[in-house]
Amino acid sequence: MADDSPTQDRRGLVVLTRAECFDRIRKEPVGRVAFAADDEVVILPVNHLVVGERIAFQTTWGSKLQVAADQGPMAFEVDGHETSRSWGWSVLLQGHATIVHDLDERHRLSSLQLQTWAPAAENMFWIVITPQRVAGREIHSASPEEQDARDLRP
Repeated sequence: MADDSPTQDRRGLVVLTRAECFDRIRKEPVGRVAFAADDEVVILPVNHLVVGERIAFQTTWGSKLQVAADQGPMAFEVDGHETSRSWGWSVLLQGHATIVHDLDERHRLSSLQLQTWAPAAENMFWIVITPQRVAGREIHSASPEEQDARDLRP
């Protein structure tokens, strides 16, 4: 008989599959991009699209655009939670960002109608993050018995 229980990490968190990670990203309208700029870590919210296994978002002039112009490392994170259930999850993608220069690809992304919360601006650029790593975890509140068992683990 196959074991259909979810995989857990060493702390008992549920490890999300790659497909589950992208499914959850698709359902959330806002994620966060993280990158280094001027020797500091910058984390900013963005509305996004999932295109295959890439993340696409729009930006104007600034640090996100510069990182993408340099094809620099960028991470993308999205999460969700229900406080009343002591339940939550988080997905992290790590990869490199690029500016979409191809006119056909820009038109294709625009046709997907990204729902942005920020007001429209002139000179918007499409940025795509191509992930090299995808990881997701889900946490549930443990029963007292489960917590005791976890506390005894090395």
